[in-house]
Amino acid sequence: MAKAITSVVFDLGGVLVDWNPDYLYRKLIPDEKERTFFLTQVCTRAWHFRHDLGVSFADNAEVLLQDYPNDPQMQSLIKAWGGRFGEMFNGAIDKSVDILTELHDAGTPLYALTNWPAECFPLIEGRFPFFSFFRDMIVSSVERVTKPDHRIYEILLERTKIDPHSTIYIDDLVENLVPAAALGFTTIHFTSPEALRAELNRHKLPLLQRGAS
Repeated sequence: MAKAITSVVFDLGGVLVDWNPDYLYRKLIPDEKERTFFLTQVCTRAWHFRHDLGVSFADNAEVLLQDYPNDPQMQSLIKAWGGRFGEMFNGAIDKSVDILTELHDAGTPLYALTNWPAECFPLIEGRFPFFSFFRDMIVSSVERVTKPDHRIYEILLERTKIDPHSTIYIDDLVENLVPAAALGFTTIHFTSPEALRAELNRHKLPLLQRGAS
């Protein structure tokens, strides 16, 4: 018989916080084709992944700057990634935060598991006060391991002592759900706040049953 859900683990970016490099670079590179090239061929997802592993913005930028020794404009764009990282945020995903708040007000144990650069985390933590709802936050750059590596999920379990068989894990990336499911978590692929609310209601979280519209 399946255990009742007693705790919830949230991813942050793409679930509770609206983060996208395009928010910054549409200011710096107005042409869409040029911007797409920059974000897919220069400052790539794989390159940014190193920040989530704990590599500093400065050290990671140096890797790319060496490829453009005589291009001040390109160097400026690369340096902006770290220097203006805060401009990649478009606030909170309000309806998701509403769900988080309902769970918190009901006393549900809440945790966060996120891939996030260490340098900007204190700044963003202060910008989003609902981060204080989490009993613990596992941050990849601090642990030096990122999702979907199994180790970061094991760190979550070791630190929090939660039972994965009575815990829901929410993430917007399917590949991050696979290791969680293997450890026994009930997983939810986040696509929208409305779909998340419906899924949580399906798992009979009492507050959301009362708060559903």
